[in-house]
This record gives sequence, structure tokens and C-alpha cells, in this order.
Amino acid sequence: MIKHIFLDMDNTLLNSQGRISYQTTKFLREIKIPITLVSARAPMEMDFAIRNLALRNAQVSFNGGLIFEKKQSEKAKIFSLPLECTDTYKLLKLVTVDYPQVSVSWYTRNTWYARRIDKGTLYESELTGFHPELIDNISVEVLKSEPVYKIMIISFANETLKNIAEKINELSLNICAKFSGHNYLEITSSNATKNNAIAYIQSSKDLKKSELAAFGDGQNDIEMFKSVGTPIAMKNASSEVKEYAKFITLSNDEDGIIHGIKNYIL
Repeated sequence: MIKHIFLDMDNTLLNSQGRISYQTTKFLREIKIPITLVSARAPMEMDFAIRNLALRNAQVSFNGGLIFEKKQSEKAKIFSLPLECTDTYKLLKLVTVDYPQVSVSWYTRNTWYARRIDKGTLYESELTGFHPELIDNISVEVLKSEPVYKIMIISFANETLKNIAEKINELSLNICAKFSGHNYLEITSSNATKNNAIAYIQSSKDLKKSELAAFGDGQNDIEMFKSVGTPIAMKNASSEVKEYAKFITLSNDEDGIIHGIKNYIL
């Protein structure tokens, strides 16, 4: 029996317009199984989904960098693992100097920062409804003022993203760099991963691996799939991700969450 469900958000729970369909919202509000969103998004970008689905238990943001619970208007921090300040500075300098054509921005717990408005930040704003606060001069002092949980690099040239990922991995920093979509490379602390977040919640609830299920579509969901007994990939997931799934459900535009829960969980 499945006792806890973990849901990726973008291209999994959310449709191509970045919304949860009425049918999926109604269905998830009515089932009795606890749900945790496990997303690369910041908490503020998850608020609408938590509110619409009336979720009361722990939620995971920044790919596992921050675990929190929604307490009325506040978000109570349960677990926090930001990037190291010196690593953040090195990465931002590397990308802005060597790859000035890509979009790079970074997130603290409550704020999205960027150096400029560009194609990438505009694309992200359309998806989330949020806009970055601009900082022209990146310094260690500025980065020390608030812990940074995620660096987000957006490029519409896939080869460029692969080159950046290779260069970042050569630095041997205390980081985890994962592709969360065709155009996104997202960097968190090395231990801020979806599987570690699931392990934390599993332990706190005294659950077995066989009692856990997860839905996902991206590379950063593969480790999550390895952590649960019933991993379910969306039809729109890449072939690499599908290799780690036990079942394949319908796409995010076909209410694949409903189909997966009805057919493979309930």
C-alpha cells in the first residue's frame, strides 16, 4: 500500500501552461494519501500549488535544499542546506564572464536575483509569475547577506548548457548540477538532492521504501525514482528518465497524475 506520494512540479504536476488542471486539483484534494511536492522551484513559486491542493505536510524546494511546512501565512523551515558562499561567487563569476550570452540568476529563500532582464528571465517569469530583483555588482559581501539555495542557468542552445555543466564539474566544488528541463541547468549544494529530501521525510514518518511513490519527468527526478518503490514517469519524460520508472503514465497535458494514481497506486 502506498502511504506517501512525491510529485515533481514542472512538466509533471503542471501542464504546459504552468497550471494544475481543474480535474487534477479536484482529484488530489480528495485522495487520502499525503502528498509532497519535490521541486527545483523556490517556496514562493510553489505557494499556489500548495494552496490549491490544500497540502499540510512537508514540502521540498530547491531540489532538496529546503524542506518546509506551510503554517498559515508562514513557511516553517524543517531542513536547510544552502550553497557555500565562496562556491556561489565562483560559479556566478565563471558563467557571467565565460558565457555572457546565457541567462544566470540565483535564489535565496524568499527572493529571486538576476543581473539583468533577458530572454531566460522573461521565460521564467512567464512560467511562475515572479520577476527577479536586479543586482548589477556580484560580490562575496552581497552573497553573504542571504544564503543562496540555487543558481539557475537558462540557455536555449542545449550544447551550451552541456559545455557549462562540464566546466562546472571540473571545478570540484561542493555542488550538484542537474538538468531540470531542456533549457535549464540548476545548481544546488551537493547534498541538496531530491533523494536525500525523500529519505529525510521517509525517516521522519517511519515509512518503508515500498510505501512510497513518485512522479517525475526530468533528469533531476532520476535519483528520486531510485528512492521509492513505485516510480512513475510522465509520457513527456525523456527516454533516459523512463528507464528508471516502473510505470509510464499519460503526459502532463493529459492529467497523467490522475491516470497514474488510479492505475498504478489505488
